[in-house]
Amino acid sequence: MGSDAFGELLRECRLAVGWTQDELAGRSGVSAHSISVLEAGRRQPRLSSVGMLAEALGLDPGRREQLLAAARNAVAPPAPISPPEPPPAPQVDDRPSIPVPRQLPCAVAGFTGRTAQLKELTSLLDRDDAVVIAAINGSAGVGKTALAVHWSHQVADRFPDGQLYANLRGFDPSGQPVPPAEAIRGFLDALGVPAQGIPAGLAEQAALYRSRLADRRVLVVLDNARDTSQVRPLLPGTARCMTVITSRDNLGGLIVSEGAQAIALDLMTSAEADDLLASRGPGAAGRRTAGRQRPARNVRAPAAGAEHRRRASHPHPRPVADRAGRAAA
Repeated sequence: MGSDAFGELLRECRLAVGWTQDELAGRSGVSAHSISVLEAGRRQPRLSSVGMLAEALGLDPGRREQLLAAARNAVAPPAPISPPEPPPAPQVDDRPSIPVPRQLPCAVAGFTGRTAQLKELTSLLDRDDAVVIAAINGSAGVGKTALAVHWSHQVADRFPDGQLYANLRGFDPSGQPVPPAEAIRGFLDALGVPAQGIPAGLAEQAALYRSRLADRRVLVVLDNARDTSQVRPLLPGTARCMTVITSRDNLGGLIVSEGAQAIALDLMTSAEADDLLASRGPGAAGRRTAGRQRPARNVRAPAAGAEHRRRASHPHPRPVADRAGRAAA
């Protein structure tokens, strides 16, 4: 027996005495609204209320027990089914979609040496309190570019939002240094800014560049920089990014104002030069041994060895110190 059966029995008992719902409410103390809901079967009756209704109706013991039994057997009507809540809206990244540039030059083959400098560069990855700048300085041909490119490839996966690279030709004998505006326009293009969206002024370009890099982890390599004024507009404004600069200049302005970490690069040691030549095969190592019989010179053997391969193939071999090779800084 459900709530409907109880409701029908209660209505039958009320009509038997000729009362309205309001009249029964006045005599029983149960509200007219509750009586209406109970008769319609929309509420599970309470035994206390049923007792009050039975008393007011003056039911005989049998009829009273019948009404109470119906109340006990009444099943609560099913709760209304609420529509399912819509799934939460997906998180939307409202940042503009930016390509992931991969501009590093080819990885350096046969790199060797420079262990201390590589460790120093890697230690800077743990800094997150300020913009991180590594300024690799040294004279021409000591392997600044080779070091920067080799290390950048080693840690590229630490910069999932991309790697930017520019040869600023600061000390290029064949041409003028790259103006900062030209370099930054190249970076903005790589970051997906259309040409018509690049401002005309350098200050506005630099602001847009920093905005594009905000909250992203990008490695910026500025190779062969002339001086501080050439690279300053190209520096990111977020500590999530890192900038590696190579230059013959010590870039003291960046060290003082921006807290750049200076990494000095000198000539290779004799042991490093031996390792470099050994990596080129037994022939190169043999020439190194033979060269030791000649007057000693400073060993300018950069880690990259690109210039070494060019000189090693020259038809008129030079003394071994030069055969270790030079790389354009």
